[in-house]
Amino acid sequence: MTQTIRLQDIYSADLYTRSRASELRACINDDANEVTLDFEGIGFMSRSFADEVCNIIDDLKDKTFTFTGQNNDVATMMTKVREGRSRERKRGVGNAKMYEFKDMESLSEFLLAM
Repeated sequence: MTQTIRLQDIYSADLYTRSRASELRACINDDANEVTLDFEGIGFMSRSFADEVCNIIDDLKDKTFTFTGQNNDVATMMTKVREGRSRERKRGVGNAKMYEFKDMESLSEFLLAM
């Protein structure tokens, strides 16, 4: 079964927040094996919304997803998020030191010693 979801019917013309994107999961029929996400009328999509859409797609491996109606900004955001997810994630910035703490007490001890 093929299912088409018009995002503008669920959301406004702007797609914000990871939690709003997670609501999309409930709209996907269990028996649909092909899902088309229709972005017609969507003017903006945040990075967090796009990343959560990618999480949904990754989780629902038994389904094939396609996108239609994307404007350049929305298509670019999805492309950038996919590219970022495919690269190894590195912690830290430049030569800044990173510290890890197992609990608030160890953090507090560290801060008091500075």
